[in-house]
Amino acid sequence: MYSLLYYKKNHWEIENEEDLYKYAASVQKHIAILTYGNQLNKEALDKLIATYLTEGNGDDPNKFNIRYDTYDADVKSEHRNNWIFDIQMDDGQLLEFETAIQRIHGTHVRIHHRSRGHYEVKIDDKLYSTRVYRTRDCSKIYREPIEGRYLLFIDEESEDNELLRSKMHMMPKKLQSLSLSVTIPHEEWEIYVRDWIKRLLKIIQK
Repeated sequence: MYSLLYYKKNHWEIENEEDLYKYAASVQKHIAILTYGNQLNKEALDKLIATYLTEGNGDDPNKFNIRYDTYDADVKSEHRNNWIFDIQMDDGQLLEFETAIQRIHGTHVRIHHRSRGHYEVKIDDKLYSTRVYRTRDCSKIYREPIEGRYLLFIDEESEDNELLRSKMHMMPKKLQSLSLSVTIPHEEWEIYVRDWIKRLLKIIQK
């Protein structure tokens, strides 16, 4: 059985129970996956994309809608960050795709298909921006999504990020991204993000 939280004051309120179930079913058919790491294998990713992510579109309700993102800590890596969406797969194709991903160097996580966003902080009159995802962790037995966490990466949106972004591949692996629990109130994010970025800047200045 699907469950969906919604607020009656919002414009996307769903009054009809049948429509609610249809909406929940469509959301379940959206699968988004993120691969991140340092100096990702360009050849392996190009092959993955050519094999599974070049034909899509269509509107088959029986298929999964796939989105695939990548993030490389090394901004000068031969691999360039991908953002591919509107690919449709059936059950068998999705299984093959996820199996193929696991053979590629890096960390692979399911994310909310609408979760890609940005978060900015100011430090010493400089504006630092980050790319943000929310993961969809799954239980090992039933593969049901649980709360997950937020993952933040230094992006290329702000000019003030240039030096920091160019050095991310040299940072300790645990500092190449920031993981925040979903239980942390959004108004407290600045504390954690500022602390993370200050630690990165301190390493650069040594």
